[in-house]
Amino acid sequence: FHDQRAALARQLVQRAHLLDHLLTDLYGPRDVLRSGLLPAEVALAHDGFLRDCDGIRLPGARQLFLSAVDLVHTGGGWRALGDRTQAPSGAAYAMENRRVVSRVAPEIYRETSLHRLSPFFQAMRVALAQVAPPTVGSPRIVILSPGTASETAFDQAYLATLLGYPLVEGADLTVQDGRVWMRTLGRLEQVHVILRRVDAGWCDPLELRPESRLGVPGLVEACRRGEVSVVNSLGSGVLENPGLLPYPPALRDA
Repeated sequence: FHDQRAALARQLVQRAHLLDHLLTDLYGPRDVLRSGLLPAEVALAHDGFLRDCDGIRLPGARQLFLSAVDLVHTGGGWRALGDRTQAPSGAAYAMENRRVVSRVAPEIYRETSLHRLSPFFQAMRVALAQVAPPTVGSPRIVILSPGTASETAFDQAYLATLLGYPLVEGADLTVQDGRVWMRTLGRLEQVHVILRRVDAGWCDPLELRPESRLGVPGLVEACRRGEVSVVNSLGSGVLENPGLLPYPPALRDA
């Protein structure tokens, strides 16, 4: 079982790197489309591809911050059913489940060789700080939530607790002079990184879905100016397109 788990981990890392390269290319030079490896209509016609976000980049080489994969085990091994790159959830659920098991069945928990989850959240904190605009010394980071009506509201709230960042909604943020600010008691504080749990299309009613009340007017322009980093990046939902599933082998070998 350990060997299978290690092999699966390597394959998932490889898949994440592939998705990162694809996301970078689709919102950049689009070489994969020009070469014919991926039909343009498959990628560009998908609802997850946001033309208004074309050319927006995060600081650093990586453009896909977080991804998850739906897996199924068949007789021939593990198979991927789809990717979650819009606003992946579940990390905080996993931690809460782990803590419940450790209290309800402590003997079983101690005897089972489980990988600790806390390093994941420590690594996430470091990674979030690293994607802040390069001129910022001590970035202010928030988690953008669609609100308590969200089906993953607990996951969002617990994640904010684990990371130690404010959990905010669109109404708590405002854009002024091309920068994002958080409303606090009596003053505004600039926000440099947003870990979003709002689907990208709803994040800015000015440039994306005008009927949205979940987003922040002007957020896309703030990203375009490099004043704030939003992760996963706006437009990353294009990677959830099921039409991409037949193409990863060809893209990997390119």
